[in-house]
Amino acid sequence: MPIKIKVGDGYSDAFSDAVDVAFSRPGDRGRGAYRRQLFAADIAAGRMIAAYDGDRVVGTFANYENTVTVPGGAAIPATAVSSVSVAQSHRRRGILSSMMAASLRQSADAGEPLSILIPAEWPIYGRFGYGHATDEVCYRFDSRRCALERPLPGTVDYASATEWLQEAPAVYDRLRVATPGAVERRNQWWEREAGLLTPDGKPTDKDQLFALYRDESGTVRGTACYSVKGGDWSGFVADDQATAYFVAEDPVARVRLLQFLWEQDWITTFEVRRFPADDSWRHLMANPRMARETERYDVLWARVIDVVAALQARTYESEGRLVLAVTDPAGHAEGVYALEGGPSGASVKRTTESPDLTLPVQTLGALYFGHHAATALGRVGEVTEEKAGALALADRMFKTAVPPHCATWF
Repeated sequence: MPIKIKVGDGYSDAFSDAVDVAFSRPGDRGRGAYRRQLFAADIAAGRMIAAYDGDRVVGTFANYENTVTVPGGAAIPATAVSSVSVAQSHRRRGILSSMMAASLRQSADAGEPLSILIPAEWPIYGRFGYGHATDEVCYRFDSRRCALERPLPGTVDYASATEWLQEAPAVYDRLRVATPGAVERRNQWWEREAGLLTPDGKPTDKDQLFALYRDESGTVRGTACYSVKGGDWSGFVADDQATAYFVAEDPVARVRLLQFLWEQDWITTFEVRRFPADDSWRHLMANPRMARETERYDVLWARVIDVVAALQARTYESEGRLVLAVTDPAGHAEGVYALEGGPSGASVKRTTESPDLTLPVQTLGALYFGHHAATALGRVGEVTEEKAGALALADRMFKTAVPPHCATWF
């Protein structure tokens, strides 16, 4: 029986359960009604894609509408791809390729210049034109050995989940405007993070603690939610461990929240996840070695669909002109483009000129948010320099003073 791809299929119970089985989370099955509540707008917009073998769902693909901040601060439409799965029993039949082709066509028809995703595995998505665009970092701290380089302003205090929910979105929105790669938080994201919206309707906010950092004017500039795991208290030796997540607008806010954790009684070590790759905040610590990077992993991958719209939407660190020949087997981004850009904006048009650089669409996605240097990608054959000096110029234009970061998994 041939596999059928259905675009606009709803988030049925079978679709929901297929996602959980594919990601080896069978205990999460039965959450179809909960997810239909979360993604009602995307379901109504026809953004779900499913593969069927008869009546059985054997492939799932969500193509959520969102926006992403690009260098310069503009927020542009983007497809946020999620819930991608193919049943183990139906691999190597072209199911993912068919769903991906349908999703890119849907995005192109909707006028979305970019498609973004967070890949479960590295090797999969480069062949569909996605490039590695941001990283994030996990740090571990030894509370007993942490200290500030100098006193920092502001105050940190506990908050209830409700207070955190009232304050955190505004902090994140200010951070999002200033951070390339940041996306909108939709679908009751904050209520879920606070533990106030759960599949079984039973709040879990008491499983974690919340804190707010206020600057000297009293404005909340940073938030933390964290959980504490009790250690071995035999002999009354402190041995608790904590795991935290921050939303912080600047290095001072981030380090003041860290200080709040490392000065707590009983907590001897703690981890903070989803930190940006920018580690300038460590200079505010007396001994930055006490912030040990334990993990660094790729998060956001970007796929350029409309080259003109995407490159015109962002700004560039230095003035310059580049002619880019972009290859794209799917055809969406294929062409030669003349880019003239600088700190105040850019103009882009198709051209018949000889290119300065030739690159596949996945490399354009890797360059787009400023995470990679063109010269570094050139050294490993990801981009070809056709005119001397073009890679160095691309470095000056595409790299960003603010490192990109996508703090929101989707």
